Amino acid sequence: MIARTFLVPCALLVMMPACGADDSSSEPLGGSRTVSGQVVDFQSGAAIASGASVTTSGLTPAPQVTTHGASFTITGVPDNSAFQILAAAPPTHRATFSAATIVKSDDVDGVTSPVVSEALLAQLASSFGVTPAAAKGVLFVRLVDATTGAPKAGVAASTLVVTGAVGPKFLDANLAAAPAANQSSASGWAVFFEVTPGAIALALVANASVTLEMATSPVNAGTVTLADVAVTAGALVLPTNVSFSTSVYPIFTTRGCVACHSGSGPGKELGGLKLDGSSNAAYKELVLERPNTRVQLGMPEASLVLRYPSREDPPDRHPNITFASAIDPDYLKILVWIREGAKDN
Repeated sequence: MIARTFLVPCALLVMMPACGADDSSSEPLGGSRTVSGQVVDFQSGAAIASGASVTTSGLTPAPQVTTHGASFTITGVPDNSAFQILAAAPPTHRATFSAATIVKSDDVDGVTSPVVSEALLAQLASSFGVTPAAAKGVLFVRLVDATTGAPKAGVAASTLVVTGAVGPKFLDANLAAAPAANQSSASGWAVFFEVTPGAIALALVANASVTLEMATSPVNAGTVTLADVAVTAGALVLPTNVSFSTSVYPIFTTRGCVACHSGSGPGKELGGLKLDGSSNAAYKELVLERPNTRVQLGMPEASLVLRYPSREDPPDRHPNITFASAIDPDYLKILVWIREGAKDN
């Protein structure tokens, strides 16, 4: 996986009806990391002069957050986590969810959590002829090259769809409204208004010439959400002939699952799931021990092995977000393996 804030790696796969079998430990499942940074203005990138408040979305229980002016420190973040920061600096700036922040097995410093100014929101709404409703949210997406991370110009409006929203409306290279634009500019930014609160993702477009990967992101009423969208040329290509032993089983080690789901791990066989044995043992745990729950052949997307590690609304009690989107490469490997019969192969 490419470690960028718009391609979020997996964390702890907890396929279970409830989380927290051992709540006596103050140590987050999988380890404890610190994330620090600043709240900045979306347009200028300058640190917010007034005091800012910071919370998180996607981590259960919520980690401890301390703030000092524009600076913040988040402690107790589990290893292999992905989450959004919700920063607010009223009355000049709207509460804004950041793009996904990645934590692997080290502390993360220098994170910026932008907040969008009320003045910019008013300017954009006026320029685009939109009257935002208080019960809806606003989504800013930044289109970036999946390889370089640079802003991506020329992405057509027809490929960007958020169900029920008004948009996309494009910003120019200087982050000003471009009402006549029908594709992204050098800034890569597009805006959707009137977004229904919940867990939001771009809809898949039939016969699209590009693949767009955006982390499923939280939207609240009266807030702004920022999200990076990785753009790859060509339509999405699914894996085929997926082997459990060589393609699926290694995911549990490389993406932190075994560290939690082991007989001696901090998860203490959370939900009765143990993944530190052989490939055959893990297969039995997933497929045979609880038939049609962790793996559902009739409805693969409803399998707990996929649902619990993904963002849901309302959220489950999984300790963190694992699969950023439904086209996360490891999500797709597991999905196709189930579609192909969930074989012990």
